[in-house]
Amino acid sequence: MTDAQHIIDKIDNYLDKFSLKTSTATTEELIAFIEEQWKQADEVKYTIYQSYIIIGRMVNEYIKQGSFGQMMFWLEEGDKHTRANDNPEYIRNYYKGECCLSCGNEEKALYYLNLCYAVEPDYIFSRAPFCYKFFNQHLEHPRELVEPEYDDEIEVEGELELPLWASFFQIKDTIRCEVMLDYMEEEVTEEEAEDLLQKTMKYIEEKQEVILDRLLDQLLLKYKEWQPRYGYEGADKEAFMPDVENKEQFGRLITPLVIYIIIESLDDKPHIGYLFDCSWDSEHALGFMTYDNKVKDIGGADTAFCI
Repeated sequence: MTDAQHIIDKIDNYLDKFSLKTSTATTEELIAFIEEQWKQADEVKYTIYQSYIIIGRMVNEYIKQGSFGQMMFWLEEGDKHTRANDNPEYIRNYYKGECCLSCGNEEKALYYLNLCYAVEPDYIFSRAPFCYKFFNQHLEHPRELVEPEYDDEIEVEGELELPLWASFFQIKDTIRCEVMLDYMEEEVTEEEAEDLLQKTMKYIEEKQEVILDRLLDQLLLKYKEWQPRYGYEGADKEAFMPDVENKEQFGRLITPLVIYIIIESLDDKPHIGYLFDCSWDSEHALGFMTYDNKVKDIGGADTAFCI
């Protein structure tokens, strides 16, 4: 392993720990750590795929702070990476223009967007609306913009407040609920889907304690099987996948994201899937599938929406 690879792995590990709900690190500390480590890595870092992801993260962090100079530094670092050549120059110029606009520098945004427009005039208008609307205002002959057409696919979702879950998982946000009609989209009206959503949300709200207990009971059994597979050791094990003696300890390791309501027939009860973020697998997450008050399956994210 090269020194650069070792340093990038350290940054990656720090980012993973930073994302944990138990993390006390600030964004300023995150940025300082990455920049210090980045300086220590040699030119090999520009050939490592994860470095490209880190560069994108730093661009976004500085956009959020409105720090144009630092954002441009990281955009230039991105140009040095071997992955930069995966896209033609006009796409890279568009990306820079969008970043500059997001960071509040309209002059630089126009500079890069014009470079893109000179090569592929239509490309900008296929991207982010806030960007092409801004650019269109500065054209000598503005285009007549047409609002995008949306398909007629039924989308029914809502936000659910579960006080017991909020306390257990230490969250403030509501949990998104979504009706999935993949199995009978042509047979269900929007009104029927909305009615199902409201009934299911009411059921979950009333049974939130029982549901949570059943999910955690199954997780406690499976978690101990999974630990050897993930193979965390030492400080990483304590941070990402510590030994768990009781289900209450999962409150700091997982976070509810989405509840999926899946119907195969209006005459039958729906399957209900629960998607969680989890500390030990940020890529694949954690999913449960339930039916008729029982946990049918537990696994990665797809378990929450595939029956």
